[in-house]
Amino acid sequence: MDSGINIICFSASYAVALALEIARLWVKIPYSRALEIFSVSAGIVAQTWYLGHRVARQPSAPLSSQQDWFLLAAWVLAVVYLAAKFYYPEKSLGLFQLPGILALIGASVLASTRPLAPEEAPRVWGLAHGVFLLLGTVAVIVGFFAGIMYLLHSHRLKRKLPPTAGFRLPSLEWLERANGRSLGIATLMMCGGLLTGVVARLAQQGSTRNFSWSDPVVASLTAMTVWLVACEAFRILYPAARRGRKVAYLTVAAFVFLVFVLAAVVWGDRFHTQSAITSQSDSLAARCMTSPPPGGVA
Repeated sequence: MDSGINIICFSASYAVALALEIARLWVKIPYSRALEIFSVSAGIVAQTWYLGHRVARQPSAPLSSQQDWFLLAAWVLAVVYLAAKFYYPEKSLGLFQLPGILALIGASVLASTRPLAPEEAPRVWGLAHGVFLLLGTVAVIVGFFAGIMYLLHSHRLKRKLPPTAGFRLPSLEWLERANGRSLGIATLMMCGGLLTGVVARLAQQGSTRNFSWSDPVVASLTAMTVWLVACEAFRILYPAARRGRKVAYLTVAAFVFLVFVLAAVVWGDRFHTQSAITSQSDSLAARCMTSPPPGGVA
């Protein structure tokens, strides 16, 4: 690749992390967890750069070959592993996930490099974009209801209100777990939705020069994704944010963001539809003005 980064670069980073995981079974390595996180993070950065160059080289059908799909699956699995490493630092998850990442990368070397036809790529990536956003939307809504129930249940217990006949809520512990998991799933799904949406738009337009981040839908989805990632980073670095009312407030705020995103989608669709109708009308009028009248001379 012109970037100077090839498959060997990020494969080596993941292999180093796997070697550290295996070595920890027999010997105690100082700062082994930090070294594993650094190795996997370096691999993810290098692989992201590699995939980004592949998109730039072929925007009409980005990441649509069999090799690209294997590499993209390996990238997603690496991101999941890195997130799990923060939540479960003492678990040997890398002994299972890292070989899977390396196996996907190895399979990509043997896979076909022939991309989809340019007219098929937008449909494939558009479908993936819709699935990610659907799952992310459901996760945000589930988290919102869990957050509302947690705040209500916590308020009743704090005020020592008597139970109401026929109205029972899950325990605070269960609602807390539901809040945290829904927020984590929503973050992963919205990141996937943003990435696949950008790739689908590039495939549709066939050029990176026509892509605009100022589009209301793109801007709102980007803002929500960045906010969710910031929330997850805050929860990882500040463990107290994973418990109690804090995580409930985060899920409620995520729902407010989702409402703005959905409003932008509706408004953006109307805007694009009106623009398309206006463009078609102008084009028809231009043709009528330039075409000669029946039986006449231009």
